[in-house]
Formats: sequence, structure tokens, C-alpha cells
Amino acid sequence: LDGRIGAADAFYACREEDYPKDRHEDWEYLVEKFDFEANQDPDFVLKNSRPAITAEEFAGDGVDAKWIVYGDFLGDQKCSILRLSVQPGGKANFCPESPALFHTNGGSGRVGKLEVRYHQDMKLGEIYPEIGFITQAALASGGVEIQNTGTEPLVLTFDFPQHAHSKTPGVAVTK
Repeated sequence: LDGRIGAADAFYACREEDYPKDRHEDWEYLVEKFDFEANQDPDFVLKNSRPAITAEEFAGDGVDAKWIVYGDFLGDQKCSILRLSVQPGGKANFCPESPALFHTNGGSGRVGKLEVRYHQDMKLGEIYPEIGFITQAALASGGVEIQNTGTEPLVLTFDFPQHAHSKTPGVAVTK
């Protein structure tokens, strides 16, 4: 984990095939890639809602992991979101296939070297210790350790980019 991020840094967390280096900070390119029609569909949630499913590959002793956004949307692996809950005193090594942005939704602890804590009263423009990235460099060195240092569950959501998984979460393998 390389620490805090700014808007321009978001490109560096994406896979090279999704956002080539020569397109980093090219906001017009980003807008061209955005599916405005699907984003404005008022029935998108009704058409695509799914129950949370256990993410066995990340669950363990004192760690609950669930895919809360998963599967194919509009015929493709657009995105996925994993919710990871670590009980007080618990630890887990986290090494997904792809870099990911994360948000702290409850509790406090550590993700790699980064101290994280949930904030309820946030002000626009200030930096808070609840958002960070799991980078490709961190994954290449075996992932990051997540540790709950607080007294309530540490709840993190990890947002993965398009085509982040070799097997789409929630989609059965057909032969």
C-alpha cells in the first residue's frame, strides 16, 4: 500500500490495459470510456440487484468476506465490490488479483502500513484516514496485512476495476 491518494492518482491504480500510461490524467479519455446510457438507467438496480455472497477466498477465522457487487453487467465484468469485516484483534493477509481502492466503513485498524479509521463527520477537501489503494506493487510482494486494532469490527469495502478477476465473482464456470 502506497498511502493516500488524490484524484489524479486514481489512474495509477488502474490496470495498464484499461488506462495506458500515456492516458493518465487524460480526463477526456476517461469520459469516453464511461457508459452514460447504463449509468442513467432508472431501473439499473432493479435489473441487476443481487444478494451478497460469501467470498470464500478471503474469509477466514474472524474475517467475514462478501461480494456485494459482482457478476456480469451488460454482458461484461464491469466492476465488483468486496466487503471485508475483521473482528477486533483479528488479522488477515489480503492479496486479490488486482489493485483496488478501499473505503473504511466501520472501526479502525491498519491496511498494510496505513492506519485507517472510519469518520462520520467529514468535510469536503480534507484528507481522512479511511480511503486508500492496494497497489500492484503491494500485490506483487504478497499483498497486505489487514489488522483490526479497535474494539468494534473493522469494515472495509474494496472497489475493483473492470476485468479485475480471472473468474468473475458469482458467475458459475460452465464447461
